[in-house]
Amino acid sequence: MMSILVFERILRDIHIDLEEMEKKTLYDELTRYFGIIGSYRECERLEELWSDPAYRKAIEQYIKAWLEFKRKKKVLEAYA
Repeated sequence: MMSILVFERILRDIHIDLEEMEKKTLYDELTRYFGIIGSYRECERLEELWSDPAYRKAIEQYIKAWLEFKRKKKVLEAYA
């Protein structure tokens, strides 16, 4: 799947390193959120979105919010 390679480049660009399972989960959620999951041109569309400054910012914000949510969830689970 070529679009996962594009996604890995995006993560490298913003200096984020994830385990494979986390990467797959985040990729699925991100492509669903931006409405490109399963599209005919999913790979090209992800690259186009990343090239657009407004979408680039939105993608970065989504990824950072997702990571923050995961971090908080782990903290809460530790106290449960």
